[in-house]
Amino acid sequence: MSIRSICSRRSAGLPALGSLLAVCASLCAGCWYSGGEALFLLGFGRGQKIDAKFRLTRGPVLILIDDPQGRVDWPPALSALSDQLGEQLVQHGAAGRVVPRQTLDQVRQTETEFERRGCREIGELCGAEQVLWVQAQDFVAEEQFFDPSNAAYFVATVKVINVAEKTSRSRVRLWPESPEGQLVQATLNGNQVAIAKTKGAIAGELATQLARRIARLFYDHRATDFGKDE
Repeated sequence: MSIRSICSRRSAGLPALGSLLAVCASLCAGCWYSGGEALFLLGFGRGQKIDAKFRLTRGPVLILIDDPQGRVDWPPALSALSDQLGEQLVQHGAAGRVVPRQTLDQVRQTETEFERRGCREIGELCGAEQVLWVQAQDFVAEEQFFDPSNAAYFVATVKVINVAEKTSRSRVRLWPESPEGQLVQATLNGNQVAIAKTKGAIAGELATQLARRIARLFYDHRATDFGKDE
């Protein structure tokens, strides 16, 4: 078989590639996009689409951050997680409305039996339809570390509670099926910890990363190659 016939067969098998290159050329010429930008707009490099694990209600959602075992030794990290998680959910359309943290704080101060209240009851007192219940499981945010690959971390479990369910305890938890909840973890390597420097900055970065990861459970997104948290 001649080299010409081999090349002809290969060329005949690539019509789609030729069309794609033509589209890219058109994009680059008419819209001032580079070749890489054009390919990104066409969907290349964005990664596979990942569907939401659960769809939250369009009504009020209460974010309840709980640390029953006192794992988080930097309390501002809990408030930061709550605020940033709320922002992420609204920003990406995962929640129609998030109950302000100040509303929860007010209920906590005025409700004498607050500590005895269950998660569903607290959601009801705050006027929520669902509660996004986040429980801290482990937390390390120190300037000094021993494992460069896992120098700091924030681990939590996530559950969605149905506030309207008052008769069946088995139907109060909407998601996930596992009673332990969905495990989510944020980690920083040694370089990231060194850049953050202080415990407060390290804890803040962990809260930011964890908020993003939890929020992604509730909206469609793409897995990208541009970083864990992009």
